[in-house]
Amino acid sequence: MKYFISCFTLFYGYAVVRYHLGKGLDQTYFLFVLNKSFAWSASFYLGISILNLPRKWPTKQQFGLASFALGLIHIMLTLYLAYSNFYPELYKENHLSNLGVSILFSGILSIGLMLMAFLTSILPDRFPKKWLRCGYFAFIVNISHPFIIGFQNWVAPLKWPLYFPPITLLACLISGIILYFRWKQKREK
Repeated sequence: MKYFISCFTLFYGYAVVRYHLGKGLDQTYFLFVLNKSFAWSASFYLGISILNLPRKWPTKQQFGLASFALGLIHIMLTLYLAYSNFYPELYKENHLSNLGVSILFSGILSIGLMLMAFLTSILPDRFPKKWLRCGYFAFIVNISHPFIIGFQNWVAPLKWPLYFPPITLLACLISGIILYFRWKQKREK
């Protein structure tokens, strides 16, 4: 449990400094900032769940379940925030823009693949074991989600609040590092 709390606290602290202090967002953006932390944590835990872990760490299953739970919270908060007009850039003439559709599609595909792994994880007798591999594919798809959301802001470090890189950039970089370790673990077998 300490791993989950420590990571989430670190990610939330970063988001608070970047958005509340750096961008000057007031408390009306509390859920927006908290949602960033849920998404980042879900992505990180999903990545950790595809690695071979030391015995003293939580299991891959625990990381996967935490990722799925936080992913669902992220979806619910995102829907609430979208309904509250927190994401006007995702709409064009009262319809989802191409960017909005891309973000929505990558998120739905990722959580759909996570759902398959989740079902196999909690009900192994009812679902095929090979569905657990969907967690890996969910992670690959999930990398595209923050990339689509934020890549246009990655090339302007002088505009970053307090020069803190965007969470989308950090999430993609961390995901790349996780993929490297997974590749390395597979080669060592």
